Amino acid sequence: MSSRVPKGKRPKSGQTGKRKASSSSASRPKRRGASTTKKRRAPHKPRKRRTPRAISPFVFIIAGLFGFSVAIFGLDFLQTKYGRSPVTVELFTWAQDKGLFSPGERQLRSEALRKAVNEALIESGIHKSDLTFQKSVANGTPDEYEYREFRISHSVKLDSLRALLVKKASREGAGVAAVKRSSQRDREMLAIDLGFGRVKRQCLLFVQPIQDVRIAQTKPTPAMTPPQTFQLEPSEAIGSHESAQIAIVVDDCGYDLSLAERLVDIDCPLTFSVLPKTTFASETAEAAHTSGREVMLHLPMEPVRYLGPGFPELEIRCGQNEAEIEMLIDEALTSVPHVSGVNNHEGSRACADLTTMAAVMSHLKRKRLYFIDSRTTADTVAFKVARSMNLKVANRDVFLDNENEKKAIEGQLEKLVALSIRLNQPVIGICHLRRTTVAVLEEQLPLLRKNGHRFLFASQVVK
Repeated sequence: MSSRVPKGKRPKSGQTGKRKASSSSASRPKRRGASTTKKRRAPHKPRKRRTPRAISPFVFIIAGLFGFSVAIFGLDFLQTKYGRSPVTVELFTWAQDKGLFSPGERQLRSEALRKAVNEALIESGIHKSDLTFQKSVANGTPDEYEYREFRISHSVKLDSLRALLVKKASREGAGVAAVKRSSQRDREMLAIDLGFGRVKRQCLLFVQPIQDVRIAQTKPTPAMTPPQTFQLEPSEAIGSHESAQIAIVVDDCGYDLSLAERLVDIDCPLTFSVLPKTTFASETAEAAHTSGREVMLHLPMEPVRYLGPGFPELEIRCGQNEAEIEMLIDEALTSVPHVSGVNNHEGSRACADLTTMAAVMSHLKRKRLYFIDSRTTADTVAFKVARSMNLKVANRDVFLDNENEKKAIEGQLEKLVALSIRLNQPVIGICHLRRTTVAVLEEQLPLLRKNGHRFLFASQVVK
């Protein structure tokens, strides 16, 4: 009898066949010739192991970019939170400095406005030595602007200065964002902000002292007043019957070719000290050399505090090795032809550093150039190092135009003449290429020569 399987409980495949086969094999006789051996299964083939697929390099690149972006945005957040410029702006600024990207329109317009403002300042007789304070505000951000304060002489007319600034700025598409003029007991002030629309880019403050005759009269006279050396008319206030030997070095040449040409026209030996990498460096040196004047390199060196706006393109700094210093000097000499000697531009820090000065003087000796120490710091070791290397060298004796006023410059010229007569030796005076200074030299140098004073080139004074 065949056993029935209840519904819903069908045997698993293979189980029923086995049961039937077992029951039938017991009851049925085996056939003759039938094979009693079971069929052998095919040998089991081992499965091939799958080799892991190599990860595409693009995956690593994308993951790296994603991680870098997250880090940058995180740093941006922290920098902005604590009042610093975002990292992305700093990176882009660094890339622009390295020439990886072209400057944007905002930067180009800001640079054009700054250049126009500097041109107006130079035309008004305002020099970088008149700068008393300078700062870049919100540096690296869209709201960045430059703030500068100047102490100007009485010869500058504030109304004319304001009109010239507005005229120069308008040529670059800029205008006046704000302007204010005020007066106090001892000074007048002009504050003017220039920019594009309401966004300011150049903020300038001019302070002009007021000369008050009543205040001058109430000042007590010193107990010992030095005797009046010169008893001449005001137009001939400089001069003496004794002979002085004077060398005048004109610093900061290269910015204004027209002023340099006015000095060339003076019938007097003058030494032109030209700043490298300036607009008219080569033209000024050529004009001076062609007219028989002497040319010096006005080599920028690191100061303790920068007096002028911005940083020079080429500068000798503390910490540079000898090869770097030699390369910078050679680069500067390439931009200024016909150089006979060198003097320092600023350099209150570099001139006090023994290692830096040793590298400078060593290279100047190989180039057979003399050196004049402008003595911008009392801690200078430049003269001492040059002497130890048997390099021709001299010190500056008098700055002629620390005060950018006619009477002050004439007084310094008088002091220079008196010093040479008292010491009975040549002396060196240093001035700067400014309108007021050039006007004084045009007026006074012929008078000094007429009074018998002798003018020399700087190379004739160094020892």
